[in-house]
Amino acid sequence: MKERMKKVSVLAFHQDKEQITSLLQDLGVIHLELDEKAYNDDIRSLQERRSQIVRVLQTIRAFGSGTPGTQMEDKIFAADEVLTAINDLKRQMEVNEQKIEKLTKEAVKLKPWGEFDRKRVKLLEEKGLCFTFYLANARDFDQYNFGSTIYEVVHSGGKKVYFVTVEQGDRKALPFEQVQLPESTLSEIDRELHRLREENNSMAQKIRSYGAAAGVLEEEQKSNDSHLEYEVAMSSYGDYAEGKILYMKGWYPENAEKRITQTLDAQGMAYSTAEPGPGDRVPVKLKNSSYVGLFEPITRIFQLPNYHELDLTPVIAVFYPIFFAYCLGDAGYGLVVLAISIAGWFTFLRNSRNLSILGAILGAFTTLMGIVKSGSVFGLPLTGSDALPIFSFLGQFVFIPDDQDLVFNAFNVSLMIGVIQIFTGVISSIIKRATYQSPVAALPQVGKLLVIIGVLVIFLADMQNVEVFTPYIPMAQIALFAGIAMVLMFHNLTISLVKRIGSGILPLFFIFTGLLGDILSYVRLFALGVASSVLGLVVNQIGLQIMENGWLGIVLGIVFLLFGHTLNLALAILGAFVHPLRLTFVEFYNNAEFEGGGVEYKPFRKLKSDIK
Repeated sequence: MKERMKKVSVLAFHQDKEQITSLLQDLGVIHLELDEKAYNDDIRSLQERRSQIVRVLQTIRAFGSGTPGTQMEDKIFAADEVLTAINDLKRQMEVNEQKIEKLTKEAVKLKPWGEFDRKRVKLLEEKGLCFTFYLANARDFDQYNFGSTIYEVVHSGGKKVYFVTVEQGDRKALPFEQVQLPESTLSEIDRELHRLREENNSMAQKIRSYGAAAGVLEEEQKSNDSHLEYEVAMSSYGDYAEGKILYMKGWYPENAEKRITQTLDAQGMAYSTAEPGPGDRVPVKLKNSSYVGLFEPITRIFQLPNYHELDLTPVIAVFYPIFFAYCLGDAGYGLVVLAISIAGWFTFLRNSRNLSILGAILGAFTTLMGIVKSGSVFGLPLTGSDALPIFSFLGQFVFIPDDQDLVFNAFNVSLMIGVIQIFTGVISSIIKRATYQSPVAALPQVGKLLVIIGVLVIFLADMQNVEVFTPYIPMAQIALFAGIAMVLMFHNLTISLVKRIGSGILPLFFIFTGLLGDILSYVRLFALGVASSVLGLVVNQIGLQIMENGWLGIVLGIVFLLFGHTLNLALAILGAFVHPLRLTFVEFYNNAEFEGGGVEYKPFRKLKSDIK
């Protein structure tokens, strides 16, 4: 669901501009229509400062905190001091890294030639001797006739030969690759590399010592962001009467109207409020229950709904856990996801506990689905095995087996789930059109729904011989033809009826072809679940074979089982996360006519400081 929003327009004299802007910022509930093009030097300066703070904070977090006793915890930091110090250290480290990279390449190039004194070579060259360093293919080197040329092989290996020639007078070019060696020796390069690395380690430790300053920078960032928003707001006023009268437009949640009007009335300000119009770019503030709110991050992965359409998060909250569980498909893996999520609540997810709860929900759904569908625990089947009493007990709850002779097998159920979601999407589009446009505008989607119902019933009853649908064939035929007529007659109300009927062939074509493609897309739910279970079963078979070879085999088998199931779980989780998103954002959103492009509601306000 979405919060209902209203528009407010505030008028003010030019001399009251700062006072009104501060008042709106203090109110903290109005989303201003800001002119992002109206930048000035102050705004650009604040943006640059924000970028600097963000980069420095990223550097501090990347280097971590210092070892005990190294952080300057008792020192009172100034933000500018920290920014300057860390930027200087980071810049010097980058210069050193470039030097290290260059020297490392020189060391690799020089290593086959070993350690030799470059100064003594130069002394010999001053006496008229010419030294040329070559790199040759071993076969070409062996086949070449050097004649009277004096040469010495320095190093050979990997089908390469490194050799040097010594000549007096004019240099004779050989048909091999000449190598230009660095001026420094290997020992000199190693010493310089050691010095640079030690210097970088020292500077890295200095950066870590500023770990205690992260809080100061975060507060500076909040202050800077508040100032930035204020300056952007100041530059976003429209003007009347040659700039003497200014106006500002914004949006607020309907439940905050009383507070806003009371504040503006108390200040004697001229303003007006209004309902959103069809062409207004209204900010969106999602308002869902605690459970549905957990799935709002999934909605945001794609786009927020715009204000003039439905928020589909409640539907995602129903289908996404089912899809995830169907793809992961193993009760044991579900328990692992559940356990990791619970552990994350107390450790690595303690600052993002909604993600921990979401993970626990997905893990619980997967555990239940792993029992109900196919019956698999870490690749071990629940049915057909009496090895463990718990397996025999859980085996009676396998309601969706892999048996292809049954109607409600895992393959067919995945298609049924797809049909239900497609129905939900089309019904959502009907509600959207009827709510935000008109009941007549919803008629083409009603026709699409009737076409889908008619086609499915006729297909199942007539072609698949499903007896339960046979009595409904006449009704399905009526629904099919009625749906076709509704699509033809109402799909585009902006043109004449004759043209409408002629141009309605294309929408009908997309309905029929899209229906088949959309439903078949849900086979991926079945395929991923089978792949996860089969890989788990294979891991178990290989692991048990290894464990048959004594104590060492038992140890190696356990290691293999842990590694194999961990790898399979990681791959399965990746698939179970991505493919339900694909089904949601492509098949479901397409049938729900989701437009997206919503602007997130961000009230103009001062950011609160955490410093007491």
